Amino acid sequence: MKTYLEEHSDATRIFPWLADVSSSIRCLCVVGEMLLFPEEIVQFKQISSEMFRNELTQKHELSTYRFYLIVCVGNGFQSKRIFDYYKMWRLLEREEMLDGFTSRIEVPVQVGEEPYYVGIAEFGLEQLSKAIEMISGSPSRYTIVYAKHARPSRRQELLAQMLDIGLTESGSLPVVEMVTTLTAQGYAVCTWGSSSEEQELQCFHTAFFL
Repeated sequence: MKTYLEEHSDATRIFPWLADVSSSIRCLCVVGEMLLFPEEIVQFKQISSEMFRNELTQKHELSTYRFYLIVCVGNGFQSKRIFDYYKMWRLLEREEMLDGFTSRIEVPVQVGEEPYYVGIAEFGLEQLSKAIEMISGSPSRYTIVYAKHARPSRRQELLAQMLDIGLTESGSLPVVEMVTTLTAQGYAVCTWGSSSEEQELQCFHTAFFL
């Protein structure tokens, strides 16, 4: 297993799905190569969390950052009534340990005729490894967003932005639109990429990241 950091001053040249973006978006990548066995992937997820935290520490005081987890879930029940009873965070607590994910908000949305919930929660550095584990396990459902200034209204602003963007036709988080829209608003957006032998934590932001 090989792990290293990559920094790209123009991510539009590296990621084809950003090729049509007019503004320059930067990207910090924590890369794991030659991950041939499942246990190596699990190990890299923990290592990527530590490397990412160390990189943030070198750039700024960690206390200046505020982290958010953005989530979407679809109706896994036959009954919409049951889905509306559990909503999102109560449903996720059946799957994940969510201690430390606070100030939770959840809003129902519709994609075609299918019901979904979109939500946001704030978390601290103690939950960073867990958040990275969640986005790496299901990149279409989870995304990490962070900012440098701790305004109380950040959660509402982010959720409003997400509702404006909407979900994809398949009910997934719209990663391309999130990266282009939220980085322009001064946020950094963390996603997860993978291939047959490589895993990668990707953190996008602009030169004007505040």
